Amino acid sequence: MSARTELVRELNGPTAASEMLSEQEMEDLLGLFRDTQKMEKELLIEAVNGMIRFFPPPFKAITRRIMFGGLLEG
Repeated sequence: MSARTELVRELNGPTAASEMLSEQEMEDLLGLFRDTQKMEKELLIEAVNGMIRFFPPPFKAITRRIMFGGLLEG
């Protein structure tokens, strides 16, 4: 699958800019997009852990699961 196709899928549809960029630019943009998603998830996990750090141990995992489901897994 091309970077253009993957980025259009990630963005839930084509954008005007996606028609103007080269394949290399699309690859770079897709890489930045995915890196940003990964960083955002890591920061969310850090924030959640900071929020529930004072909870008793048995409640930490269940609170995380109830509030965020599978979002914070892996």
